[in-house]
Amino acid sequence: MALVVIFISLLAVMFLGASTAVSLGVIPIFTFLAAGQAGNLAIIAQRMFSSVTGVTLLAIPFFLLMGTFMNEGGISTRLFKFAKVTVGHFPGGLAIADVLACTIMAAMSGSAIASAAGLGMIAINEMDEAGYGRKFPAALTACAATLGPIIPPSITFVVFASLTGESVSDLFAAGIVPGVFLALCMMVMSTIVAKKRGIPRSPKSSLKEKRDGLRQAFLPLLVPVIVLVGIFGGFATTTEAAAIAAFYSAILGIFVYKEIKLKDLPRIFWTTVEQIAKIMFVIAVAGFFQYVLMNLRIPQIAVSLISQVTTNPYLILLIIISVYLILGCFLEGNAIILISIPIFVPIVQSFGYSLIQFAVVMAMAVDVGLITPPLGLNVYTVASISGEGILDIAKEAVPFIILMIAVTIVIAFVPWFSITLPAIFK
Repeated sequence: MALVVIFISLLAVMFLGASTAVSLGVIPIFTFLAAGQAGNLAIIAQRMFSSVTGVTLLAIPFFLLMGTFMNEGGISTRLFKFAKVTVGHFPGGLAIADVLACTIMAAMSGSAIASAAGLGMIAINEMDEAGYGRKFPAALTACAATLGPIIPPSITFVVFASLTGESVSDLFAAGIVPGVFLALCMMVMSTIVAKKRGIPRSPKSSLKEKRDGLRQAFLPLLVPVIVLVGIFGGFATTTEAAAIAAFYSAILGIFVYKEIKLKDLPRIFWTTVEQIAKIMFVIAVAGFFQYVLMNLRIPQIAVSLISQVTTNPYLILLIIISVYLILGCFLEGNAIILISIPIFVPIVQSFGYSLIQFAVVMAMAVDVGLITPPLGLNVYTVASISGEGILDIAKEAVPFIILMIAVTIVIAFVPWFSITLPAIFK
């Protein structure tokens, strides 16, 4: 009963307009007061401080800074051109190029919104001129951009690691195959849609055009190489690799492509600081929220309740995925993750499910919420860029939403996708 009251109250406060951080802070306080534990409120500051002092979280500011430099430095245009000259001549080639560019962008920024905003205008305009219209390209970009939190470097995985103690490098490795698999599925779906609508192929690029595309994209393509080789090769920690990649991105934007002026740096740093402050404050408050749940034995109660319903691990997984899909329609992804981890992690551990695999399933299920109204942050992002209506974009995204849910279930039930690379890199 306490679990239901807490989560209904939490959702109610959020729907009234309170921010995620305020909601996560207010509800635990009232819960403590109702439980007659007012004396324990003195621990709030301690729990909030300890939640954001983990070494793992130091990587987040650098990944955010790297993403900002990549977007400001004109990287998106070069990536899409590279993808276009590489696969643009296939059936549905520009749509495939959009997915490919989003996949590469995901391996640089770790953020879905950054990918959608960075590639949105470029891809939508190009595809509109080629006969795709604007609704379908907008929906495709919104969906393909969700690869950001799955393919490393993923801020979602960094947060998960900080809360559960799992290895960031293992989580990064676990996201590679599922992310690439989802991208390939989206490419196939794009080809099917293009053929069904009779969209003509783009002409095949000349060898010179391909060389120019590769030349312009070569230096940006080294960013994920720096991060992944640094981490998996044992040359750098996650934080060190993120810092090096952020510095490299700054060099590209300022001195190589000269899209960023020195006078722009204060604005870029301040934008990044604002993003960091928002994320860290939510994590800090979530630390106290998690403490309250543990203190009231809520995870144990949740395990007991679900065990009474079913002991079938596959059915339990489907229930958890369904909860994530529903919550994704109303809550922001980081909020869902921070709220749910204290509840769902003990549940999946109770039947021996790998937390590495669960992290990937969680990230993919939560990502669906980025394109499902009424929240659908990616849909809002591309709507503002394309000028198309939110519902029109959401309708075009339905086949991809179904695809993403199906792939999530496959990843949940087939461990090979998630655990193979972490085992190899160990």
